Amino acid sequence: MVIKLLDKNTAEQIAAGEVIENPASVVKELVENALDAGATRIDIDVENGGKGLISVTDNGFGIERDDLPVAFKRFATSKITSLKDLGNLSSLGFRGEALPSIAAVSRVKLTSRTEKSLPGTHIMVNGGEMEEIEEVGAPPGTRVEVRDLFFNTPGRLKFLRADNVEATRISTFVSEMALTNPQVAFNLKSGRKTLFSSSGDGILLHVIGSLYGSETAEAMIELDRKDISTGCNINGFISAPHLTRSSRRWITLVVNGRLVRDPMIVNALERGYEDLLPRHRHPVAILKLTVPPEAIDVNVHPAKIEIRFQKPEIIKGLSFKAVKMALQGTRKTPGWPDEKTFPGYRPQDTFSPGPTSSQAVWKTEHLFRQPGSGKQSDFGSSAPGQDKQSEKGPAREIPPGGPGQAGDKAADPAGELRLIGQFMQSYLVAQKDDRLLLIDQHAAHERINYHQLKNQECHSSGTNKSQLTIPLVIDLPPAWCERLPLLLPLLEQSGFKLEPVGGDKYQVKAVPFAFRKNVNQADIHDLLEDLITADNGPEQDPRDAILITIACHKSVKAGQTLSREEMEQLLKQWEKIPQAGYCPHGRPTVISFERSELDKSFHRGGGGGGN
Repeated sequence: MVIKLLDKNTAEQIAAGEVIENPASVVKELVENALDAGATRIDIDVENGGKGLISVTDNGFGIERDDLPVAFKRFATSKITSLKDLGNLSSLGFRGEALPSIAAVSRVKLTSRTEKSLPGTHIMVNGGEMEEIEEVGAPPGTRVEVRDLFFNTPGRLKFLRADNVEATRISTFVSEMALTNPQVAFNLKSGRKTLFSSSGDGILLHVIGSLYGSETAEAMIELDRKDISTGCNINGFISAPHLTRSSRRWITLVVNGRLVRDPMIVNALERGYEDLLPRHRHPVAILKLTVPPEAIDVNVHPAKIEIRFQKPEIIKGLSFKAVKMALQGTRKTPGWPDEKTFPGYRPQDTFSPGPTSSQAVWKTEHLFRQPGSGKQSDFGSSAPGQDKQSEKGPAREIPPGGPGQAGDKAADPAGELRLIGQFMQSYLVAQKDDRLLLIDQHAAHERINYHQLKNQECHSSGTNKSQLTIPLVIDLPPAWCERLPLLLPLLEQSGFKLEPVGGDKYQVKAVPFAFRKNVNQADIHDLLEDLITADNGPEQDPRDAILITIACHKSVKAGQTLSREEMEQLLKQWEKIPQAGYCPHGRPTVISFERSELDKSFHRGGGGGGN
C-alpha cells in the first residue's frame, strides 16, 4: 500500500468535519467569534434549518481589510500567539479553524468594518477558494453569510435531519448562549419568524423568564459563593425543589464565560439538593463558575465543550456547598413550604398508590449464578430494535405473546402465573409452571399502556379525548416552537388538544382518556420535551412514536415500590396482551429460568427433592 499526501481540498474538508457537524455548530463558531469581538448585539437568521442560509451579524470590533484573506487560512487567529497563551486564555476561540472549516464546506460571504475605517470590505469564499474581495458600505461590526452548507460534501449533507430539527438545535444553542451572556442582546429568526429575542440588559433572571416563562423565573433561587484561597467562585440560579424536569437538558454550565458539559459539576449540583429532588427528576439551573485561567485546560475537545480542571475536587466541593447553602438559606424564609406541598410537586410513583405489604417484597442478600449455567433462546426476530446486551447470560427471554406462548397469542390459562414478590423495587418475581420469571415492571406496564392506546386509537373515531374542566397553560421554551406546530396534528389524533394563546404559551384543553388522572403542567411539559427532542429515524411512524412516548410516561418506574395488589393487577393485564415479551421500544419485558437450569447451578441432581 502506497502512502500519499491528500490534496488540499480533501484535507480541508476532512479537517472541517472535526469542527462543523451541522448548522448549529456553524452558528456556535460564528457567535463565539462575535463575542470575542466584543459584540453587545448578535442577530442570527437561518433558512431551511440552516442548510440554505446562516447569517450572523454583530456590532463588534470588526476586521481590517488586510486581515480578511488571512482569516480564512487554517490556524490563523488573533486570540493567541504561542502555546503558552493557552494557560491564560480569556477568549472563546483560539485554534483559528472556524472560518476556514466553514468556508471549506459552504459558500461564505463576510462583510466587516472597523470603527476607524470609513469603507467596509466584503470577501467571498466558495468551497475554500477565495473568489472576490472589494470595498463596500457597511456599519461597524461583522456579518457572515453561510449558504448551501455541505454543498460539496453530499455524503455529509444527507445525514442532516429535517429542517425543523436542525432549527431546534440552533435555537437551543442560542438560548444557552443568551443565558451565558445576559449582557448581550440576541435575536434569532427562522425565515420570517422570530424564535427568540433577549434584551441584553445584563439581568440573568430576565433571560430565564424570556426562555422558560415567568413561573420558572419566580421559582429560581440565587446562589453566590467564593473560595478566596483558590480564587474560584460560583454564581447563578437554581430552581426551588418543587420545580423539576425529567431530564438534565435544563442545566446550563458556564466556566469562564464558556458553555461546557461537565458531569462532575452536575452531580455536585444534584447532591446539593440532598433528598429534596423526587426520583428521576432534575433541577433547572444556570451555574457560572470563574476560575483562574491557568487552573483549567480548554483544549481537550474539538467543539471546546469539555474542559479539564487542575483541581476538580475544589470545583466539586464549591458547587455542592453553594447549592446546599442557597437551598438552606431559602428554607429559612418564613412561609417556605414543605417539599411535598410545593405547587406542582409530583412524587415518583405514577401507579395508583396503596399500602405496601412487607410480605409482598421478595428480599435476598445474594443471588449466585455460575457463569455458563443454563442456555438462552433467541426470540429477537419479532422485536426490532431490541437491546442486544439484554440477550447475554443464561437467562431466557419469553417469546413475544407472553410467558409460555409464541407469536401474538395470549398466555395459556392452564399455566398459572403466580406472583412471588418484587426485587429491588424494579422487577416482579413470578413462577409459571416450572420456570422462574423476572419481569421488568416498567417495560411490562409500558407494553400494557401501549396496547390500550393502540386499541383506543383504532376504535375511538375521534372520541378518545378527555376534556379538561380547567385548561392547563404551559410556557414553552423558544427552542421548541419551531417543531411543535408540526406535531400538533399528530397530538390531536392521539387525543390531545393544544392551542397557542400568545407568545410561547399553549393551552391544553384535552388529553387522551388513557393518559393519566390528575394530569398537570409538569406531565405535559415532560411529554412534549421527549417528543420534541426525540431523534426518531425516518422509518418510524411519528404517530406511533407519540403513542410509545405516552405509554412510557404513564407507566410505573424502575425503583418504585408496588403493593401486592398492584403487582398482581399488572401481571394479570400483561400476560393477556399480544407481544407481551417486549416493550414498545423493543426491549425484553421478561427473562426466564428453567427449573433444570437452577438445579444445575446449585449442583442438584434434578427434580428438586431431597437435600
